[in-house]
Amino acid sequence: MATCAEILRSEFPEIDGQVFDYVTGVLHSGSADFESVDDLVEAVGELLQEVSGDSKDDAGIRAVCQRMYNTLRLTEPQTQGNSQVLLDAPIQLSKITENYVNAKKLEKAEARLKAKQEKRSEKDTLKTSSPLVLEEASASQAGSRKESRLESSGKNKSYDVRIENFDVSFGDRVLLAGADVNLAWGRRYGLVGRNGLGKTTLLKMLATRSLRVPAHISLLHVEQEVAGDDTPALQSVLESDTVREDLLRRERELSAQIAAGRAEGSEAAQLAEIYAKLEEIEADKAPARASVILAGLGFTPKMQQQPTREFSGGWRMRLALARALFARPDLLLLDATDIIHLHSQRLDGYRGDFETFIKSKQERLLNQQREYEAQQQYRQHIQVFIDRFRYNANRASQVQSKLKMLEKL
Repeated sequence: MATCAEILRSEFPEIDGQVFDYVTGVLHSGSADFESVDDLVEAVGELLQEVSGDSKDDAGIRAVCQRMYNTLRLTEPQTQGNSQVLLDAPIQLSKITENYVNAKKLEKAEARLKAKQEKRSEKDTLKTSSPLVLEEASASQAGSRKESRLESSGKNKSYDVRIENFDVSFGDRVLLAGADVNLAWGRRYGLVGRNGLGKTTLLKMLATRSLRVPAHISLLHVEQEVAGDDTPALQSVLESDTVREDLLRRERELSAQIAAGRAEGSEAAQLAEIYAKLEEIEADKAPARASVILAGLGFTPKMQQQPTREFSGGWRMRLALARALFARPDLLLLDATDIIHLHSQRLDGYRGDFETFIKSKQERLLNQQREYEAQQQYRQHIQVFIDRFRYNANRASQVQSKLKMLEKL
């Protein structure tokens, strides 16, 4: 396969030497940062358009960038004139003569390949084991008789959550030991920490009340997305109000008993009490309120009746948000997947949690600094050319072209 340099030479035979050096430098120094051909087009597309003149349109420039992007993805950066190639399988060094292969380089290549395979294996293991978190995770908590009496009496009306001296384990691994957490009503808290320390497990322990939370406090854990099944989107939102769902379920059970002649005498009184509670929480207005919330998040009436399994991950994430807005819980637990950074009068989006955001932001700043330095170097090259041939009539058109290029930079 042709290298990026060969592609540039063949597609732009009249490319200026300084421009050529600049483009190849950007391609090889930042190859790991190009996640798609769009990133490569954004980095060098405009400059290549200037070089091509009228010989290539936007589609032509993109096609060239696609070829170079494919080359970067299939080859490693060149070092000291030799290509470093990752091996598809281990090679017996004794079978290859030193006249053709540098043994140290080959060993390094094998080590890199082994490391990548181990990393991929770890990711696959995490993916297959993640659904078992709730089955393997456990929590224990110390409590006082005073708290137990207050809870059982129903006199505890505080919406503060105070959990003291609790442990959380995952199998044989202790995630938290003798920990305390205090959540004051009306406050908003961010839970941060390195991946694997137990942030999501702690949220799930709270959501499932494996850790003791006052019974009168309603909880909702918004995970990364709603699970896909045959439940219609609107019903999925309605089910997030567990109080309403429990009352409706009990109402159906009692009505069925009465209709079947299996009533024992108290069912009518219980039904009357349930109807009163349903009226108190305005249960009849719930479908309309859920529909309005879904519409605000982009769900059409037809989409609201579709099974959740028919939606992509992004739409299921919207469903999770709709459930949170509809349920209006006393304690909302969010496992966020994205961060929006407000700075310099602009908004930048980052995929991942807060820790990933910090890492990605640092990498983005570093890449911007590298790009700036490369651009400054290129500007310097252009300026040298302009200063040298400014008054040369034979180079007037080239000088004008360089001046325009400098203005755009």
